[in-house]
Amino acid sequence: MRLTPMNGSMVSRPPIRTLSSLWARGVMVVALISYNTRLIADGRSAAIGIAFLIAVVWWLNAKSASQATGVWGMMAYAVGSACGTAIGLWAGGL
Repeated sequence: MRLTPMNGSMVSRPPIRTLSSLWARGVMVVALISYNTRLIADGRSAAIGIAFLIAVVWWLNAKSASQATGVWGMMAYAVGSACGTAIGLWAGGL
């Protein structure tokens, strides 16, 4: 266990599997939202199917988002979200 600079309390890093799962969900949610934004802006009907996928991933994410609390979980999800934005921008440019 390590002391955190934020509050001086003892915290341990969640398992890598948990952090990887949070990262992957951040990627999926934000990539789909970024891509869907582009589809909607272009008036493409594929946005309806992507919206369905967003709802499924969002629901699964909300159901299990509390697996890792604290800075580690937040950072895993935030980095995944940043990667998802890059993927969504790339996919939207195809």
